[in-house]
Amino acid sequence: MGQPIIDLGSLDLDRNVVPEDELRTALPHRHQFQLLDGICYHDPEAGIAVGYKDWPAEPWWAAGHVPGRPIMPGVLMIEGAAQVASFLIKKTNEWASDRFIGLAGLNEVRFRGTVSPPARVYFVSGKVRLSGQRLARMPAQVFCDGEMKMETELLGVML
Repeated sequence: MGQPIIDLGSLDLDRNVVPEDELRTALPHRHQFQLLDGICYHDPEAGIAVGYKDWPAEPWWAAGHVPGRPIMPGVLMIEGAAQVASFLIKKTNEWASDRFIGLAGLNEVRFRGTVSPPARVYFVSGKVRLSGQRLARMPAQVFCDGEMKMETELLGVML
């Protein structure tokens, strides 16, 4: 761990490559827990996806998560990473394309920095490995301001 899954500096991150309706069909999350505003990179052959979330100056969590110095909660970093990983699973594998993918676990979570609003946060996932008939493993990373803020291995389970 520690190496980026993909060099974000080499990508055009200013456009969505997946239509909004396709993203919302793949992910049921809505309202506060819709943590992907779009997918700005998707390479099915390499098995990599990059999604993003634009946090405004005062996101819903800022008033209570360190008042006076709002810091994006780590659990939201994990959730955003899990959402881009779920999208990737459904778009690069026949496995569970019509099922909900739940978070089954995390391995080797490392928080490497903080995210303060306003901010665009990038969620990266790649190299899905299926394990049995219901479990998938995939690396995930979170970036903001050109720096890796979190990395982990996500475990997703077909529900």
